[in-house]
Amino acid sequence: MSALPILILPGTLCTRLMFEQQISCLKKHCDSVSVVQFTDEASLEEMAASVIAATKNQPAALIGFSMGGIVAMQLARTHPHLIGKLALINSNSHADLPERKAGRATQIQQAQTGKLSTLIGTDFMPNYLFQQQQSYRQLIVDMALSLGADCFAAQVMALEDRTDSLTVLQRLCADILIIGGQQDKICPPAHQFDMHTALPNSDLLLLGQCGHFSPLEQADKVSNALTQWYLQSGR
Repeated sequence: MSALPILILPGTLCTRLMFEQQISCLKKHCDSVSVVQFTDEASLEEMAASVIAATKNQPAALIGFSMGGIVAMQLARTHPHLIGKLALINSNSHADLPERKAGRATQIQQAQTGKLSTLIGTDFMPNYLFQQQQSYRQLIVDMALSLGADCFAAQVMALEDRTDSLTVLQRLCADILIIGGQQDKICPPAHQFDMHTALPNSDLLLLGQCGHFSPLEQADKVSNALTQWYLQSGR
């Protein structure tokens, strides 16, 4: 067993439920695999503080999915010594796009007026999955409802303030694994290539027949890639 603990940083309105397959595989090689659950943190700095607390000031292998990857990049700004390894799954290093802000305000209003389930199913789901498998759809909705509208509002507002993080990633000495979906509409392959091209210490895996939620749609391939990344020696 490796001594480097693994911390999984979930995406917007996501919980450990979507990582059960990866957790099961990684526990064969690591005594400590845990999820840092984001709930009421109102900024990337607050989310990063939750991760710092979970590391207990010791280096960890961070797995960041979507928003979780952006949180990991925030941690890299201030506490790079805590990142022993980094896996970015369906994430991106770009600053937020200004044109998305107006849409987020409308979405927050919908969520806070009892329409979170409809919002997820109608606005988000077509961009989340390559194939609209019912079990995945239900899991995504269940996770969202378990965290609620206030959590949604806090998380999407936190993402608005992010700046480009590519130069931050370039300063990291850690092995970096980048995983993306060929059909990801939210963090498309071009975003993954941008990071991989700029990071000589990175490996890139693009998965076919896969949208934004690769830990669900390509669970085995994601688990295998994370296992190899975790076990590989430093470059």
